[in-house]
Amino acid sequence: MSEDKNSEVKYVMVASDPSMQDDEIDLIELMRSLFRAWKTIALITISCVVLASVYAILSPEVYRAETLLSPVQGKNSGESSALGQLGGLATMMGAQIPSDSNVEHIIATLESRKFLGLFIKSKNLMPILFEEKWDKSKKAWLIDPPPSEQSAIRTLKRSVSLDEDKNSGLITLSVNWENPQFCSTLANDIVKEVNSQLRLQAITDSEKRIGFLERELAKTTLQGMRDVLYNLLETEKQKAMWANVNEDFALEVIDPAVEPTQPSEPNRKLIVVFGVLCGVVAGFFTVFFLNFYHKLKNPKSTNKSLNV
Repeated sequence: MSEDKNSEVKYVMVASDPSMQDDEIDLIELMRSLFRAWKTIALITISCVVLASVYAILSPEVYRAETLLSPVQGKNSGESSALGQLGGLATMMGAQIPSDSNVEHIIATLESRKFLGLFIKSKNLMPILFEEKWDKSKKAWLIDPPPSEQSAIRTLKRSVSLDEDKNSGLITLSVNWENPQFCSTLANDIVKEVNSQLRLQAITDSEKRIGFLERELAKTTLQGMRDVLYNLLETEKQKAMWANVNEDFALEVIDPAVEPTQPSEPNRKLIVVFGVLCGVVAGFFTVFFLNFYHKLKNPKSTNKSLNV
């Protein structure tokens, strides 16, 4: 019993953290500010939705046409082997013979300024690429000087895209344009033009090789060398004949482009949804900013109101 009388009970008082109280008060006050400013948030949100809707309505419709292509490989392995022998023989004799086209070469040709410039000229695309600057009735430009070839190439490049599938080796050529019929026609014409240009280039190269081989045959007396040159000459003539009769020389069309029925751009629903999200975020940010500005401007009144 004496131990019970002598023992003392001690209580430890733990003071609450004032910073936590302030954070709770600030959060509650912020929620109240948002609730009181619901009209401001709603007004800002509605304004953003209206702007997004106007933008979606006024944005021109853009159509997309695609064509699936497959690079044309060599006619047979024997031809590739013979051309490899020809390349080595020509190197020893001091001559340069172009190699066959490959996928990288085809893509580089499609994206080159030379090809696009020739394509624009052959199809007379300048009035179409710059339709707003062209007077159809007078068939004359409305501006002076008229658009340059380089600007036309840049405009066409922005509308044409290439996508190569590394696994299958297939190439997808896409064209985006406001006119759906022109969109599909342009995609198919580009493929025809690149096949035509590369085919004519291959024929020209083959004629040069044939001429080189014939000159070497005329001045070579060794029977073994003459046999090699005869075989290479025969192979090169077959290659020239194959290029002359094959229109799909570089790219084989797996799925040609067709006229699209639905525009690919703009996505009006997505634009409106984005406008709603931007409006809500902008409304919240405006309320936060005004609340913060009010605290900086009237710190005493804010403290009094929090202590009430």
